[in-house]
Amino acid sequence: MKKIIIIDDDPALQDSTSLIFSDADYEITVFPNGNNILSGEFENPDIFIIDKQLPGVDGVEICKHLKSQEATKNIPVIMMSASPDIREFSKAAGAEDFIEKPYSLKQMRGLVLKYAG
Repeated sequence: MKKIIIIDDDPALQDSTSLIFSDADYEITVFPNGNNILSGEFENPDIFIIDKQLPGVDGVEICKHLKSQEATKNIPVIMMSASPDIREFSKAAGAEDFIEKPYSLKQMRGLVLKYAG
């Protein structure tokens, strides 16, 4: 079973993103902010999906943190945002890819399959 960690503070997007993978062989963990990630209180997933705009620490900083850690630097990260600048933000953070909100279920599923199988 593949593991996905979603970091997003919007309950509706947490639910919809989780539902995209509910019929597949994925275990979903959702965090409303980056506190668990920064403190190392999580099991390594097969992929991270991180919203750029989060309370407290920005998603870009969370991605940079993950990419600087030996245990997580090779785990794919998909950044998501409503900002049209998400391409630049995700590249600067070291993310493998990005998706602009609103996104389709097909787009999100395709990206996860591309990087996590």
